[in-house]
Amino acid sequence: MNTLFNGFHERCVNQRMKRILLFSALAASLVLAAPAAMARPVDEVVASGKLVVFAYSDYAPYSWLDGEEARGIDVDIARHFGTSLGVDVEFLIRGADENLDDDLRVNIWKGDLIHRRVSDVMMHVPFDREVDSRNELAVLTSPYFQEEMALVFNTAEHESVETFGRFVTNPIAVELDTAGDFFLSNAFRGQLQQSVKRGRTFADAQSLYINGDVGALMGSRAQAEWVASQAGDIRSKVSQPPMPGIVRTGWPIGIAVKHDSRDLGYALGDVLSELIESGEMQAIYAQYGVTWLAPELE
Repeated sequence: MNTLFNGFHERCVNQRMKRILLFSALAASLVLAAPAAMARPVDEVVASGKLVVFAYSDYAPYSWLDGEEARGIDVDIARHFGTSLGVDVEFLIRGADENLDDDLRVNIWKGDLIHRRVSDVMMHVPFDREVDSRNELAVLTSPYFQEEMALVFNTAEHESVETFGRFVTNPIAVELDTAGDFFLSNAFRGQLQQSVKRGRTFADAQSLYINGDVGALMGSRAQAEWVASQAGDIRSKVSQPPMPGIVRTGWPIGIAVKHDSRDLGYALGDVLSELIESGEMQAIYAQYGVTWLAPELE
C-alpha cells in the first residue's frame, strides 16, 4: 500500500511540476512579448524626432482636449520643449487615476494595462519629496509653478468673502474628490455639507458657477482665475480666505521622467528655467487669465 501510495504521490508531484514549469514558461513568454516601457534619454528622443508628453484631460486651464487638439498652459509649455529639442510633440492625454502614485506608474514607467503606452515626461506633477522617494522608477524634478487653493465668487451675490463660514447658508461649487471638496466637506464640523454642489469634473463645477446655480466655486487659484476670465458678464473676484484644517494650502508643481531618463529631465528643466527667466512663462499663464507664481521650495 505504501509503495502504491508513494508511486501515485510521485506521479502527482511530477505532473504538478510540469504544469508549474509550463505555466512559468508561458508567463515568461508573455512578459517578453509585451511592449516594454523603455527609458527614452534625451539623445534617443532627439534621434526619434518625437517627445511624448502626458497631460491631464479635463483640467483647464492647464490641459484639456478641444476636439482632437490639446490645449492649455501645460500644453503650451510642452510645445516649447519640442521647439528647444528640435522634435515634434505628441500628447498623451488621460484622466487622473486614484492617486499620484498611480498616475506616475501608468504614465511614466509602466503604462496602461492594454497598450502599455507611457510618456517621456509628465506635466503638472506636485513636487513632493516624500512622493519622489517612494516612487523609485520615476523622478520628480524642475518645479515651475506654485499651486494654491482659492475661490472665485460672484460679487453680485457676495460683496466679499472673508471666511468660508459664509457658505453655511450659501451654495458653493467644487469638483468631486479634490482637495477643495475634502476641505468643504469637513470645514466648520461639516456645517457646509448641505451647501456644497459637486461637479463630476471641474468643467461641471465651472458650469454651475457660470450658469448662476451657485455664487462661488472653490479650486486651485489658477482654476479660479481661469473661471473669472471665462465668466462673461458675471462680475467675479478671486479670494483666499483662511482655510482652517486644510492639509495644505499650496505646493510647487514640476515634471516627472523615468528614473533612467534623468538627462531628459535636466534638459527640460533648462527649458523651464529659460522660459521663466525670459518672461515667456509668465506670458503663457497670462494668456489664460492666470497669474504665474514662482515655486516655493522647502
